[in-house]
Amino acid sequence: MCIAVPAEVVSIDGPTVLVDVYGERFPVSLMMLAEAIAPGDFVALQAKRYAVAKIGRAEALAARRLFEELFPELADRAQTARVA
Repeated sequence: MCIAVPAEVVSIDGPTVLVDVYGERFPVSLMMLAEAIAPGDFVALQAKRYAVAKIGRAEALAARRLFEELFPELADRAQTARVA
């Protein structure tokens, strides 16, 4: 079983997007995703390299809250990223 932390799309450059996961930004491929993506959308990642599913905003934020409850250091990391 795999648990995906929602990644927020920051920008799009052709078949690649820049995503943000708790303040860490990195590029991922859209090659495995058939849906249209825009900045501000959330995606699930496979192997931290491929977007494999688009996630609704409410569902993504609920998942992030759950992860932050389970792992408080993620909430701290997210807060630090927002301030920086």
